[in-house]
Amino acid sequence: MGGFVERTLRSGWPTGSIDLLLRAATLADSGAAAEAWHAFEAAADFDALPWGEYRLISLAAPRIAMFAPASPYAPRIAGIERAIWSRSQLAIGAVSPVLRRLAAAGIELLAVKGAARAASGDLSARGRIVNDIDVCVRPVQLEAAYDIVTGAGWIPSGSGTVLYHRSQLADAVGINLLSGRFGNLDLHRTPFHSPFDNMEADREIWRHARAARLGGVAVLIPDPTDTTTLAIAHGVHDAHKSSDWLADIAHMADQGIDWDRLEDDLVRRRLDVAGALVLGYVRERLQRPVPEGMLRRLEGRAGRHPLRLLATVAEARPKNASLGFFWTARLFAKQMRHGLARRRKRVRSRLVLPALRLPPAPSPTAESAGPEAIEAAIALPGVKAGHGWRGLVDLAVEAELPPATRRVDFEINTAGRHHLRLRAYVRDKGARRGVFRFRFRLALEPGETGLAIAAAPSRSFNTDAPAEMHAKYDAVPFRLIAARAVPSAG
Repeated sequence: MGGFVERTLRSGWPTGSIDLLLRAATLADSGAAAEAWHAFEAAADFDALPWGEYRLISLAAPRIAMFAPASPYAPRIAGIERAIWSRSQLAIGAVSPVLRRLAAAGIELLAVKGAARAASGDLSARGRIVNDIDVCVRPVQLEAAYDIVTGAGWIPSGSGTVLYHRSQLADAVGINLLSGRFGNLDLHRTPFHSPFDNMEADREIWRHARAARLGGVAVLIPDPTDTTTLAIAHGVHDAHKSSDWLADIAHMADQGIDWDRLEDDLVRRRLDVAGALVLGYVRERLQRPVPEGMLRRLEGRAGRHPLRLLATVAEARPKNASLGFFWTARLFAKQMRHGLARRRKRVRSRLVLPALRLPPAPSPTAESAGPEAIEAAIALPGVKAGHGWRGLVDLAVEAELPPATRRVDFEINTAGRHHLRLRAYVRDKGARRGVFRFRFRLALEPGETGLAIAAAPSRSFNTDAPAEMHAKYDAVPFRLIAARAVPSAG
């Protein structure tokens, strides 16, 4: 069994150019690092570098300048490093003002992943890409932090309005928020995705964290041991989309990892199989002193969980591997993880599709001949001050549809509360007008006011997104052309 487990784990290791670049960037033996670089350089097409290789070249650039100063690609390598550094500084600069607002409001900030490397000030992190800024806050402060960030004009990247996403925060691991061209902030309540999150273990990350600065703002960053756990948890899924995180682990080993605590945390978070895969590579290929006894114990646990072993390797396996069993297993493993996360959700938004059998049309509204808008008020009959309302609502909505196959989303909200989502699917038949009819039951609590229907984006982007993306995902302005609300009897 031991031989099978070891062979299976090794099949998930980086291979080819990614392995060579990781060794060039991290090996302490400069001769071996230079050998890895020359092997990569001899086979690489610098006119068609995949993004994963581009990132690792940037990370390795300072070392390449030392052991391959005469490389014909030296100017290009220096340019790659400058481009990555500049892009990272723009991302950090875009988020700095809102981080200052959070800090001024007493929100504790824990930078993780690439943002933590940038905040550490380590010279070795200069070439490390930072596309988005991952920041954790204390769970009890997530809503307050969200209100501060959205109050500063940042918008959620996912489907729905600011109010809808606020209603989902109780279950959210985190939320991605955007601003301007470069602003990209991942605001987390926990740095781990399900099923690896663990509230008790998360609190320990805060206790072990160290002071740092990100964009001039005081933050905390995880210590080397917790950084390694985080890197394994995030990196092993779709592992070779990027491999910077493996270089991060090598650097953490150089700084000093508490291997006993790391092993305990990997087991507690059900990351023992992932740890066996990753740390085996770090020990053998990146030549870091991972304790052999620890590896054997993790491998033993992997052997006792064959399904988890196969699922982990399937997601970590190099993308250039041949099609076959592992591609099917990768898809299955992803669906299982995402399905588990959905089952753990406690807050769900009701979804209503257009009515198919149409009753007589409701009465026209005052807005039916007016301009299109993003939000329209809905009048309710029989509402008494201080009382709730229950009944059936029937709406007809007219919208100018863009030339795209897409979904068209609306929400029913009151002031400060999300109630439900309305959704229609349309095919690309060119720009045209479309009418949607929705019928749903609604219950308002006493004191709720401001009932409205709002157009919601299916997805949001930074300001440099192409026009076709906006046509496919932006909120669709509409007119509420007819509305009827019938209160329930009694």
